[in-house]
Formats: sequence, C-alpha cells, structure tokens
Amino acid sequence: MIDVHQHTNWQGHKTKDLIAHMDSLGVDKAWLLSWEAIDGGLDPNYHHLSINSVYKAYKEYPDRLIPFAGVDPRRERAEEILKEWAEKGFKGYGEQKLRICIDNPDAVRMYRLCGELGFPVLVHMGADLPGLRFWYNMDVDGLERVLKRCPETILVGHGPGFWREISGDADESTRNYPKGPITPGGKLPRLLGEYQNLYADISAGSGLNALTRDPEFTDKFIAEHWRKLLYGTDGLTSDHIELLKNLSLEEEIFQAITHKTAASLIKDE
Repeated sequence: MIDVHQHTNWQGHKTKDLIAHMDSLGVDKAWLLSWEAIDGGLDPNYHHLSINSVYKAYKEYPDRLIPFAGVDPRRERAEEILKEWAEKGFKGYGEQKLRICIDNPDAVRMYRLCGELGFPVLVHMGADLPGLRFWYNMDVDGLERVLKRCPETILVGHGPGFWREISGDADESTRNYPKGPITPGGKLPRLLGEYQNLYADISAGSGLNALTRDPEFTDKFIAEHWRKLLYGTDGLTSDHIELLKNLSLEEEIFQAITHKTAASLIKDE
C-alpha cells in the first residue's frame, strides 16, 4: 500500500514513529510532504515542515518514503529550487498549503513546471467560512481554471475546501465539515469526471467526513470515481484504511485506491 499524505516532525511524531505506524498497517511507502510558507508567521495555524527534514527522512528510508518538496512559489528562484530538489531524488510537489488563490500566477508557473518534471501536485484547499482562519488556495472555481490551464499537470486535491464540494449544497453550508445527506450537483464529482488530471486524496478529517456522512452516496461515488481516489491519512491513524475495508470493495478497486493509482502518478516508481 501507498499512503499519499504523510509528514515527519508533525503532531509530535518523528520519522521512526511514522515508519513504525506504516509497518503496523502494512503500508509499504508514503508520500512525505513538506509545508513551506514565506508568510507563515502571519498564520496562527502554520507549522513549518521543512523540505530539508523531508530529504533527511528520505535518505534514511529511501525504500519507504517518496519525497515531495512544497517550495513556496513566491520565493525568489522558486522554480530553480524545485529543479534542484528534483535532482536530489524528489518525486512530487507539496503539500502546497498557502493563503493565496489557487490560480495565483506564481503558483500556476510552479504547476506547469511540475507538469514538465512529471511531479504530481498535492494541494490543500481550505474553506472560506465565517469565523474560520483555515482558508488556503481559494477557490474551487479557481481549481477548475488551473485544471484547464495546466492540462499536463496532475493535481491531487485535499482539505475541507476541496471535499465539502462533494455536495451540491456546499455553498449553503457554514460548516468546515458539513454533515448529513449529500445532494446531487456537487462540483467535486463533476470535476473528477471532466478532468483527467484531477485526483482526490481521502486523508484527514475532510476526506473521512466526506466519505462517511452519506454511506449510500459514498457507494455510488466510489463506483464512479475509484480510479481517481488515493488512500492517505495525514497522521498516525488507521481510520481511512478501516473505512476502505469496511466498504467491502472489489479487489481491483481496493488495490487501485490503496496502491496502483498512486504508483502510476510517480515518475520512475
């Protein structure tokens, strides 16, 4: 299995704790993500996860960890820096989690470079809701503009701003993690169906909530979009693999979500 969303030095655990957790679940490899923001000091929720720490962990466990570099696109020489990390063995871009519009011109330049490098882009989208300070990479309509402008780049969506769009009434909800039945017409199912370069990371509370709030809808959603779904956790939890196992998926679908699709997105894996 491949977990597409992991960190080190995150939530109190170190790399050895991550590897032990992977072993306990039978996870063979993980995408190891950074979090870099040049204005992070202005974000009370920011937790700097350096690209150097990802590289160090990768060198220690090269057969288990797939390194991603989330270079802030607003940095000087951002594109050159990402190319330098590519030369050191990095395979993807992310986690990109910034307080900008997702189709910010600097970000679009990085997405296009990732298409040239064969890097999937894992992007965190937060919801712009009253009283919340968790907005990142606004908005879902901007996501569609990126998909159109960067057709050669694989975008992997993650976060509450991404997963709440599974329901057609997302604009009416003021909750970060909406509950209850999912209504038809969600932007996320449409985007997954229309754009070959969009995939969905089921990790964290956002993915888990979206796939458990309406079990009847979940069955239909997975039946239609299983080729676009990627197993991830974003922490030392077994919740997401337990969810997939409890859904009694066909073996082909289970293998695609937990391994084969993720492997196909990484160059030279």
